[in-house]
Amino acid sequence: MPETGRVAWHVITAELHTGMLTLAFASAVIHLLGGWITGGNAVWRALVRLAEPTALLAAIAGLLSLIASIVTGFLYTWPVEVLLTSSVVLNKIALTAFALTFWAAFIVIRVVYGPQLWVRGRVRSLYVALAGGGFFSLMLVGSTGGHLAGKRSMLDAVLHSLGINTHLLFTFSRPAVYVLVTAVALLLLAAVVARTASSGAPRRSRGSLGVDP
Repeated sequence: MPETGRVAWHVITAELHTGMLTLAFASAVIHLLGGWITGGNAVWRALVRLAEPTALLAAIAGLLSLIASIVTGFLYTWPVEVLLTSSVVLNKIALTAFALTFWAAFIVIRVVYGPQLWVRGRVRSLYVALAGGGFFSLMLVGSTGGHLAGKRSMLDAVLHSLGINTHLLFTFSRPAVYVLVTAVALLLLAAVVARTASSGAPRRSRGSLGVDP
């Protein structure tokens, strides 16, 4: 039986990453809507303006909290040999890995492109899609965590209506995992290359006209 005081650290980090990453998702959506809804009062315009940096800061804090939650989950709850025999725990690990990947990619895209990503249609769509994927996978992580805590998840009715059962073990073949990891790595590499190419294009253009940079 895990010690209550030690488990509290896992609960705190879990609540922290849930709140921070939910804020990051909401901020990204608000800023996206702000590009479409250009009117409104001063409060709405200020909210849209603040939502952009808030999404990045909340995502960074949430990702660090998520990593801390993973560590405390393995160290301060049940013994590892017990955790890895539960299908719900294995599902939670897989879903947490998805959430971690989505939010890490979200932060990388923002760091690479900066605030200018919002004027790039495809990059903007990818950015918001990563936030959506991260938020959805985070909801599933919370659902499985509720089951492990002996509580009924609020999402159960919705998930069951969609044919999703977080109790049953789902597995991925090793080739599927390799393909997924490779795809994410190539996506991030493509973002970096595209950013580098776009930032170097104006300088090359000026040089070709005989104008000093």
